[in-house]
Amino acid sequence: MRYCAGLLALTPLLSEATQNAAAVSPSASGNGMNAMTIMNVFGSLMLVLGLLFGLAWLYKKLAIKLPGSSHVKVITSVMLGPGERLLVIEVQGKQRVLGVTANQITMLFELDQPLVEDVTTTDWRTQFQTLLQKQKSKS
Repeated sequence: MRYCAGLLALTPLLSEATQNAAAVSPSASGNGMNAMTIMNVFGSLMLVLGLLFGLAWLYKKLAIKLPGSSHVKVITSVMLGPGERLLVIEVQGKQRVLGVTANQITMLFELDQPLVEDVTTTDWRTQFQTLLQKQKSKS
């Protein structure tokens, strides 16, 4: 009898705890993610991606160069094999031919008559546009 009286006294407390747990825990139909949470995650993702693209644009716009790159200019480069190439560079107004391998860089000789820079060598966008124009003219 005392046992039943104790259970009756605890019944209001148990029902209140069950109601609180049901209000806090996600229901069987939902997983606890409401529209506001999804929008917060999506908004944060858009903010990070926007910041990333903005910094990339700023880096390209400012044309940040490495220190010393204004003094050395690569005129041309020819691949000779895997990890081997021949470079013509210009330093202090003189053009030098370098042999470059995976282990070392060797100055081969200095050019008596400097090579003329190929003005037609452009960036990849203009090369792609000319390729598209050639394809359109063939069609």
